[in-house]
Amino acid sequence: MIETSDRHVNSDEGPFLYFFCALIIAAAYALWWHWITAFPLQISSDDALNFSRAVSRFSVLEFRPHFPGYPAFVGLSRLCAIFVENSIAPIWVSLLSALLLPLLVSYLVLLLCHSKIAATGALLLTLIQPLLASMALSGLSDASAMVFFLLALIVFFKKRYLCVGLALALMLSTRPSYLPLSISLFVSAYFNCLSGSKWRTYLQMSVFIVLIGVISLLFIIAHDGLAYFDEGMRFTLGHFLIWGNTAQGEHNSLLQWFITLRENFGLLGICALLLVLPYSFYKGYKVFKTQQTHVDVGALCARQSALIALLATLNWAWISLAQNPDNVRHFGPILCLGIVLICTQIQQVNKYLTVFKWQINLGMTMALCLMLYVVQWVYPSYQKTVKLAPIQQAMLWLKKHPESKVLGSNYSVNLLRASMPGFSVYDMYYPSSTWALKKESEDSAQRVWQLSATKSMQQRWIAQFPPRFMGERHLFLYQISQ
Repeated sequence: MIETSDRHVNSDEGPFLYFFCALIIAAAYALWWHWITAFPLQISSDDALNFSRAVSRFSVLEFRPHFPGYPAFVGLSRLCAIFVENSIAPIWVSLLSALLLPLLVSYLVLLLCHSKIAATGALLLTLIQPLLASMALSGLSDASAMVFFLLALIVFFKKRYLCVGLALALMLSTRPSYLPLSISLFVSAYFNCLSGSKWRTYLQMSVFIVLIGVISLLFIIAHDGLAYFDEGMRFTLGHFLIWGNTAQGEHNSLLQWFITLRENFGLLGICALLLVLPYSFYKGYKVFKTQQTHVDVGALCARQSALIALLATLNWAWISLAQNPDNVRHFGPILCLGIVLICTQIQQVNKYLTVFKWQINLGMTMALCLMLYVVQWVYPSYQKTVKLAPIQQAMLWLKKHPESKVLGSNYSVNLLRASMPGFSVYDMYYPSSTWALKKESEDSAQRVWQLSATKSMQQRWIAQFPPRFMGERHLFLYQISQ
């Protein structure tokens, strides 16, 4: 006999539960830190190389770093360089930022549903994501910008709009491509401000954005002058029309994004996100229709969850249209917001299923099934024994096989040139490089290598360099001729 019933049991209280959750969090962080520190802190992309060079000298025109400059991230890297080497300072910033992300996701869940168990579950779900490790070791600004964004969201729900503006300003100065998230939060302020002057709210949010924005722009112009704007035009056109949306696959951007997400999160993971977003909208809409000035805790949670769903949906639309599907790290904000929504909605499931004489909590059952699915999905990433990034593996292999000093690559060209000065490295993005590489193979009796992130069906690869976790590209080395 199977029956369902509604019951609310407030068991999420007491010092023992607080101690138990804190113990789990500490143990999880200790294990994760032990695992992540087994990987060497090395530059793994051209963008990371640009950031490391910006620590010693800033110039967008010299790609120190690339456009639009990321002044706040460079500032954090220079601050970190006081304690570590300049070359790996940006990696330390991204690593420490990644450490904060699960805590902020957890606190956001606690703020919404006031459940320590749900908050702990959200932290664990975020911490075990391979994408978090990828962002931690990337040396890029994604994790740091996400920290500022989550801080902005937390103080936004606390209605401290001056602090919201400060966090958003630092987020935009760290990663300007998060502008859609900032705009979405501005739009959400209209619905979050149930009482008081909306003009005052927007004014408070704008003060620090304008102030830090002007300071950042003056800092960049002081180094590069007005030529910075010419570089901005060149970079923007290139990003949207040439290299920025050139994915590895042959499909359009939307389909390629679906394929990428399915490969990295599974079909069930995508379905969970696609279900929780409209469900959160629906619950928030029911509360919003009441137009109440004061709402209870459950209604407030529904309203705030709807705003988070709005942010996630708008950002998902933005990256689907304007970001390269090969860079899974762009999905980071949506992943964190999705975890917040899933954990919050599951915690509010108070139905009990009676099977014969056993009573089963549906919410706890759903949470357990979710955790088991995520664990079995990410477990292969933790089984890998590769410790070096794919490009570092490739450079190590090439140095061990010095019979050829000619290499063509469409990936990390500047890093290859900087790390292997004895090699002639051709950028395969340019058609002239293809011609020059072919001429090298004809004029020389030596082998000529080509490094690519695409597995060719016409050529047999000589060596392959697998990714350590999600967000890194699988590289293949081909021999053009002998």
